[in-house]
Amino acid sequence: MRKTSIKIALYGLLSVMTFGTVITSCSNDDDDIMEETVGQGSHYKITVTLDNVNPDDDYVSVVVAGGTGSGKTDVWKVNGVVKTGESAIGLGDNDFAGSTKTYVIETTEPIAAFSGGVQIINYGAPLPVKYKIEKGNETVVNENVTLTGDGADLTKQYSF
Repeated sequence: MRKTSIKIALYGLLSVMTFGTVITSCSNDDDDIMEETVGQGSHYKITVTLDNVNPDDDYVSVVVAGGTGSGKTDVWKVNGVVKTGESAIGLGDNDFAGSTKTYVIETTEPIAAFSGGVQIINYGAPLPVKYKIEKGNETVVNENVTLTGDGADLTKQYSF
């Protein structure tokens, strides 16, 4: 039950982030500001490595969203595959339970706004977590922890 409630809450958060991006990019009052910011922004690269995920015991949610100054939000690729039409990227525990343990999420063009969240809750065997965000060529977040069961968690929200 706890896992289902957390997933519903995170899907709600993803919906709010996407809705907020759409609303702020559609305002007519921002036309002058948008003209100034078009072409500005940064490339982002998010690298997530999780070893030892048990989808029956652990909870994993990695979400990123963002957009260009002109309001374009489908600017993502995952492990080199462009995700046309996807305004946000979300990864869950089942994504890390198979053979792929590392995901690299990158922007396909510079973006003016970035929002990302990670929530990993471990209820079983120790779970090593590596989570890194690079803005341009600079590392701005570098988490490297091991969660040791009994509800140990890594929960963070980032905006740039």
